[in-house]
Amino acid sequence: MKYTDLKCKEVVDCKDGRRLGFIVDLEIDPCDGRIEEIILPFYRRGLDCFNKKKMIRIPYCNIVKIGPDIILVKYCERK
Repeated sequence: MKYTDLKCKEVVDCKDGRRLGFIVDLEIDPCDGRIEEIILPFYRRGLDCFNKKKMIRIPYCNIVKIGPDIILVKYCERK
């Protein structure tokens, strides 16, 4: 699957059905080319926060299912 295919799918938390957004970047292991994390922008109350500190980073192992329209993930919010 290409990055352009992934970034068109909405990411949804499978625990509560919350929409997390769309993928804006990937962290890839340079040695073997595997995806380590997907990165999404963090939104709070409708404000766009495209600051590097305000990104949601989800490890690839937390992806439950990649479907035709959405990506289901197990997201644990860090506080």
